[in-house]
Amino acid sequence: MPASFFIDKNDLIANFDPNFVNSTTGQLGRFVIPSTKTLKFLDTRIISFGYVLAKDSGLGVGRGTVRTDTTDFSPRIGVAYRLGNKSVIRGGYGIYYPTSAAQGIRDPIATNPFNQSITKRGTVTPLDGWPDANTTGISPITGGAITSGLTSTPAVNVVPFNLHQPRIHQYNATFEREIGWGSAVRFSYLGSTMHGLIAGKDLNELQPSDVPFGTNAVDDNGNPTGICDPINNGDCNISNADAQRYRFPALGDFLLSYGNYGHAQTNAFQTQVEHRFSRGLTFNVSYTYLDQKSTALDTGNSSLGGITYNQFQPNSDYGVDGYVSRHRVVAYGIYDLPVGRGRPYGASMSRWADAIVGGWQTTFNMFAKSGTGFTPFWTCDDCGSIEPGNIGITSLDAVGDFNAEPSFRPVVVSNNINQKNGDQIWNPAAFGVPSVGPDVFTQAGVAKRNMLWGPGTWGVNLGLHKDFHVTERINVQLGADADNVFNHPLLSPDSNAGGGGGTFAWLGSFNVRVDQTTGKLLPIDPVNDVTRNDQFGRLISSFTQEGIDNRRSVRLRLRITF
Repeated sequence: MPASFFIDKNDLIANFDPNFVNSTTGQLGRFVIPSTKTLKFLDTRIISFGYVLAKDSGLGVGRGTVRTDTTDFSPRIGVAYRLGNKSVIRGGYGIYYPTSAAQGIRDPIATNPFNQSITKRGTVTPLDGWPDANTTGISPITGGAITSGLTSTPAVNVVPFNLHQPRIHQYNATFEREIGWGSAVRFSYLGSTMHGLIAGKDLNELQPSDVPFGTNAVDDNGNPTGICDPINNGDCNISNADAQRYRFPALGDFLLSYGNYGHAQTNAFQTQVEHRFSRGLTFNVSYTYLDQKSTALDTGNSSLGGITYNQFQPNSDYGVDGYVSRHRVVAYGIYDLPVGRGRPYGASMSRWADAIVGGWQTTFNMFAKSGTGFTPFWTCDDCGSIEPGNIGITSLDAVGDFNAEPSFRPVVVSNNINQKNGDQIWNPAAFGVPSVGPDVFTQAGVAKRNMLWGPGTWGVNLGLHKDFHVTERINVQLGADADNVFNHPLLSPDSNAGGGGGTFAWLGSFNVRVDQTTGKLLPIDPVNDVTRNDQFGRLISSFTQEGIDNRRSVRLRLRITF
């Protein structure tokens, strides 16, 4: 987080204190809000649960409801040693703290007042406090009381008050040498060790077990009326007795906390050849071998890490990060075609001829990379309160990118994973359904994060340009740029198609059944309870990446500068 913590001009944020115990009622937890201005925007259930103003909380927080991190120490050191006239060795070390965490802090605590919903069962009657033509610009239930029959609980996000900036140790060593012809070669090692990465976990998640949870139909008061049938009746719900098993019974199945739960390690080896501009040519070619592993998921759009899949054993998810290629080549260059006045060929041509065929310049950039990792996952059609493992929460995310909840990782039942069939590169039959018992996370063969490797890919852009100097002050540039000049399909899926919101790594969906005698979850039938996704592992789309378009496109350029 930055030196100054995030605040909202109108105090439209709310945090949660999970460690507070009400000395009168014994209730665990309370909400922390910036000021009384926040109250009129809050869900009335949050107010009823219990709140305190930040200045009165005794937590040392202000309007931002998170303490400022003042303990960061970030030394930097660099050394260089020259070996003769053509070689040099360089090295460096530093501790860094990413400053983008303001967004990561803001997002969860700024949504608490506004991400709520209420479900009403039984007779349809108006919700007290619901806006009408005369009450707008307020929370849907501001100013009213919750009527009987409402069994939903607030969805709550939590940011620890003592959240720290992730600490990143970076270190590198480089050997550079001139090799003649205006060129140089570089060999480098770059490493990073990261602690305190931000990741999410649900504070109300139950330890997986065989004890039924949410497998009853209940009345409007939360009392069981019999065993539910999720397939035919869709009447499964959380009873009062079920709710009491939560750490925070009144807050239900979505209580995500984002804290310094993760760590990571990066090792990269890089070789680069660079030719400085001479004889009309300059280019740079580099190759990188990268090994990057972590327990915290990078969602790519903010400093909030993803949701930990097995929060009871988070280190079990330590592995290769997604969308990271082990091998990657990048090259770019500029070449002045040797034709025209003042160039090797056609130096004596007329000005008119030179204006047409002389003085042209070409540019190129390209990349080639190996495949990246993807996480296979199932989604549940009818889970709700009856999650496999009886874990009691709906925020479980097999991929961790907030796109598929609840979702579960499969069990690998065959080593024949990479059996290719036409444009399908993975064998869907190699993956089974998850367990519904206490081993839902630990069963032998449960898929690891990013265990599937996608296809490598490459692409090239070319450009052709010429400058016309009309006067000393006016220059006209004419040219064309061919993006993906070879029209090569870039088949490595991006995070939209390859993550929890896409179909590339999605195995399909399953239903969960309840034993009508015992109330326990029945094993998932891979034939009758599963709908498979026929797009799983299929290479059917091209994706823009590394500055290369997903298909060939040609742009004509006319630029006038003066």
